[in-house]
Amino acid sequence: MVKGAKPTSSAAPAKTAAPATAGKGGKPRQQDEKAIDETFEPLKLDIKGAQTAVVCLQSTEDSVLIRACDALFKYAEKSDANKLMLHEMGATDTLFTLTHHENQIVQRNATMVFGLLSAHPDIRRHLRKIDCIPHMISLLTPENEPLTNEFAVYWLRYMCSDYSTKSQVLSLNVLQPLIRLISEADPDIKFNSLSTIDHILDDFHARSLVRELNGIEPILNNLKSEFPQITETVCNCLQKLATDPFNRAVIRDIGGLDKMIDFIGIDETKDVHVHCLNALANLLEDTECLDLIQSNGGLKRLMQFVQDSVVPAVQAAAAKAIGRAARKPQNRKIFAEQDAERAMVFLLLSENDDVRIAACQALAVMAESMLSRETIRNNDGILTLVQMMQKENPRLREFSTLAMSNLTQSNPNNIRELQDQAGLDVLIGLLNDEKDTTKAYACVTLANCSTDQVVRTNILEKGLIKNLLAPLQASYELAQAKAAMILSAFGIDQKAREDILKNQAIIPHLVSLLKSNHDEVRRNTCFAITVLCVEQTIAIEILRNGALEIIRDLNTSESRKSKFTEMALQKILDSHLSAKYSYLGQLENNNITTDGFYDMGPVREGGKFLTIEELGTEEVNDRRPILLVYAPEKNVTSWSATTGGSYGDDIYRVPSSSDDILSTSATPVKGSESKEKLSTGVSGRNAKTPKSSSKEKEGKISVDQSSRSKKDKTSDKRDSSEDKKHSERESSEANADLKAGYKQTIDQDFQMYLDEIRPQISKVPLSEQISTLARFVSEKMGGTISSDDVSTFGYEVAMNQLKAELHSNVVPIGRVRKGIHAQRAFLFKSLADRIGIPCTLTRGNYNRAWNEVVVGESSGGVRYPAKTWIVDLLHEPGRLILANSSDARSYTILN
Repeated sequence: MVKGAKPTSSAAPAKTAAPATAGKGGKPRQQDEKAIDETFEPLKLDIKGAQTAVVCLQSTEDSVLIRACDALFKYAEKSDANKLMLHEMGATDTLFTLTHHENQIVQRNATMVFGLLSAHPDIRRHLRKIDCIPHMISLLTPENEPLTNEFAVYWLRYMCSDYSTKSQVLSLNVLQPLIRLISEADPDIKFNSLSTIDHILDDFHARSLVRELNGIEPILNNLKSEFPQITETVCNCLQKLATDPFNRAVIRDIGGLDKMIDFIGIDETKDVHVHCLNALANLLEDTECLDLIQSNGGLKRLMQFVQDSVVPAVQAAAAKAIGRAARKPQNRKIFAEQDAERAMVFLLLSENDDVRIAACQALAVMAESMLSRETIRNNDGILTLVQMMQKENPRLREFSTLAMSNLTQSNPNNIRELQDQAGLDVLIGLLNDEKDTTKAYACVTLANCSTDQVVRTNILEKGLIKNLLAPLQASYELAQAKAAMILSAFGIDQKAREDILKNQAIIPHLVSLLKSNHDEVRRNTCFAITVLCVEQTIAIEILRNGALEIIRDLNTSESRKSKFTEMALQKILDSHLSAKYSYLGQLENNNITTDGFYDMGPVREGGKFLTIEELGTEEVNDRRPILLVYAPEKNVTSWSATTGGSYGDDIYRVPSSSDDILSTSATPVKGSESKEKLSTGVSGRNAKTPKSSSKEKEGKISVDQSSRSKKDKTSDKRDSSEDKKHSERESSEANADLKAGYKQTIDQDFQMYLDEIRPQISKVPLSEQISTLARFVSEKMGGTISSDDVSTFGYEVAMNQLKAELHSNVVPIGRVRKGIHAQRAFLFKSLADRIGIPCTLTRGNYNRAWNEVVVGESSGGVRYPAKTWIVDLLHEPGRLILANSSDARSYTILN
């Protein structure tokens, strides 16, 4: 209670002298006036409100100020609400003014209250608006009283909790007085000084300044303080200082590592061991520090301490410190020498989940070393981690799965051990875990296991593919990327591809990942598509879900285009030659067309490639017809037998292509009956052909013009009669097909073409095979056409009539009787691929298309390098035109 000046007695009334009365003719009597006392007697006031005490701060009397500040300190110390009330009464600014007072006691008491008010965040907000920091720093001098220093530091401690103040305080060279105050005997001054330094060290620049001011050793000397708050603050400062490599060197040189290891060994300070271990973790990341600890035996003591400690928080902190230090390969070798893996596996047996999680994290880091993977397995680490992956704690499942993913990387022994410990079922179950990161790590582990064929088969039998939908649908990009990685890792297995086809939702979600903004997701998805497209049925499903259009857009983007997008696009196109021809307008020699190949024309910019079912169900229009080849054969003769080995061994026939699957996915109408009738007719028709060909010398075919004319007339009659039969049968079927969806029918004319041409090219040189096939195609497509007659050939009328007869825009190539460049090149490529003649198919402009072949020349027994030739199918059928010549340009370009 502030003592005010109170009166001790009431003022007595003043006495006045009676006027002298004089008798008649007498003189007045003089009296000495009594001296007036102006001294104010002390007044004692009983102050009961804080507002009155605040008013007293305006007093000019030091004693009043001292007592008012003392009363306000006791009031503010009680609660934050009291602090805020004093601030609202206007005490803050008045107290700051009193901190400049010439009376040190007034200054001390005012600083105490002013420092106490800074603990409230609203008051700190006000203090940042006034320029008070330089003055408060100036109070940190030895000349001032200890309490003034203490509460000035207290004020800085709270002000530095805000980042904006830290930089300002640091610029005013506050570290030097703070480092001096660390050595003070008063524990409160030590604590407040260390706490202020701890806040300032959040600025990286301050960490080097502390070293330059020789402040590391004074901080370290307070590590063994009897006050836990001081020790904890010292550890926090050391933890931040140790992030600087030069500071680590200083700590190492002054013996700081030994002091910290010794401190951890003191059982009485176990409450602060966690903070010390956090500081030690940064030091252990330095290989030189780790070497020093090992040489002094400190690392061995640390390993033993980790296992012997009964405080879970300390064990968890030690495991985290070891895990952080083990991130460097050099440090992992040092830890391996101290058997740190065994210590971490031992911690997995703890009952505390935090300890288990920290141990799993450390094992995950250590498992990046091949040697550590073996050591962990030999210490039953695989078995223990499998048990951890089944615990209820989601974070424990997450990090145990992470450790397992690293343990199984390029390690067949660990993969087999995981299988023996029944870990595969656990991993597949984790694909549906609540945490997306756990799903991602499980995917990585399973992908690692795919390198072992036996384990891969076992995983597939346990239902891997049907559980992949969850990570594919996850919102976490890493889970999506790793799920796509699994599909690429297991996609090499036929069983996996069959399971993907059974689970129809897999492919749409996989294709949708191509639109991801995450680079790894797109990259892994493209690679998965590349692998899966070896299965033609999957390639069709990928195509139907719009993957081709998405990947084409990716390849047009400079930022998203990559080798993976290019590879995926090429693989999709190679697996679906119809799409490749529509998009690129080019089929190479090794692009072997099969049943179901069709030409829908070029896909325009922004257009979409349509399947044959979609095209077949469209109404008949005036656009160009879709040419289709579909003629399944019962017995396909191998190429070497057909061509006498003239076709190179580096080109091979794909047993089935996407085009074949695409067409057979729609049920053929009367397919088996047609094949039986066709085989009977073909065998009877071809019975005479071998006899006539056997009469030719050395297996070469010489065709007489007159006999060919007769044969053409006979063939035309037969074709016209068969066309009528086809029209009658197919017109009735077409009406039903429009209702039930497009259904494919066998192209019997194309089958007859194959049976007719094969004997003609048997056992003849490649160049003669090409010429013979070219003349054959020309005959079936209307014969020779001069350059001037191409525009008046009138093939469009015949094509429109054929579309009308079939009630469809899809026209079997065998039914076409009149055609020019595009139609003839399509037929030539379709026949050549079946009889083993390597050729290309290239689309040009204005309905132009042509075939290129590679044929070598020989003269006088000398063989010359092979050249590329264009096959003439119109003007001089069978003529080979040298590519890039003037004749070739005339044939391929409309003049």
